[in-house]
Amino acid sequence: MNDTYTPREEKDIQELIRVMKAYLRRQYPDGKILRNFHPKMHGLLKGTLTIHNDIPQALQVGLFKEAKQYDVWIRLSNAPPKIQSDKPASGRGLAIKILQVEGEMIEEDPIGFATQNILMTTSPILSTWTIRLYRKAIRAVLFGLWEQLRFAINPAHWRSIFLTLKYAAKHDNLLSQTYFSGGAFKHGPDHFVKFVLTPNNPALGYSLEEPRSEDFLKEQLREDCQKREHAFTLNVQIHKNEKDQPLENTSKVWKADLVPVASLNIPKQDFDTEERVHLGEKMEFSPWIGLKAHAPVGGINRARRRVYKELAAFRKSL
Repeated sequence: MNDTYTPREEKDIQELIRVMKAYLRRQYPDGKILRNFHPKMHGLLKGTLTIHNDIPQALQVGLFKEAKQYDVWIRLSNAPPKIQSDKPASGRGLAIKILQVEGEMIEEDPIGFATQNILMTTSPILSTWTIRLYRKAIRAVLFGLWEQLRFAINPAHWRSIFLTLKYAAKHDNLLSQTYFSGGAFKHGPDHFVKFVLTPNNPALGYSLEEPRSEDFLKEQLREDCQKREHAFTLNVQIHKNEKDQPLENTSKVWKADLVPVASLNIPKQDFDTEERVHLGEKMEFSPWIGLKAHAPVGGINRARRRVYKELAAFRKSL
């Protein structure tokens, strides 16, 4: 595990960026370019993250060095690159931007002050575990049936396809899901962790009186946020060995206990406003926007650093 690119990885990353830009040009020829993935935003929510005062001493580093409350933005979305109905099985995303953090940063946030970003999805794994496989899978996802068939006929890709299908699911309520960071992160100089966000009310479901619409997840979220506050617990899983918690192979679910480190609280609010939607579309999220104490690790995270940064700049340039 290292933080540099091999010549082969560099070639794959450049091709990955080229392919993604080509897709965005084709997908949005006449107007505003949305994100390559997670373009369908359900809502940008205000919240607070409260660091617990009983964290094990070995984990009291970086963002978690002391009990403290931070203001946060929370962006909820569908993962697929094309905006589509909420009804089919899919992955959902929850990205947290923790505001006004203190410490040495990896990358500055375009928002104008220091933040810690934590990007999560409803899948406990990332089904592509090397940069080359990541590149091939992205091309298949973005460019239709023929590319998907080319990807699918290769036996070396079958495990990735199986895992993608296994962890896609239908969801009734975004506030009752568990979200995972997928890749691993440093946790100070001595530990590596993954983040897991667990709902305080996992029994929440679909409660609207009308049948599910194409956008029912946003409609349910809007109803729930207008009625009362909601909460999650932010946990870490600690890396102890490569067998049970591999750092490079993101396709394996970590076998590790959940250690609670913070509470994520979402107050009652009306997020479905023109101003909030505009802010959510404009805001950038990357696992590399944050503190050096929580630097991402692994090949897929190294690729994401370049891809996320270049694609965000590309969207702004058009």
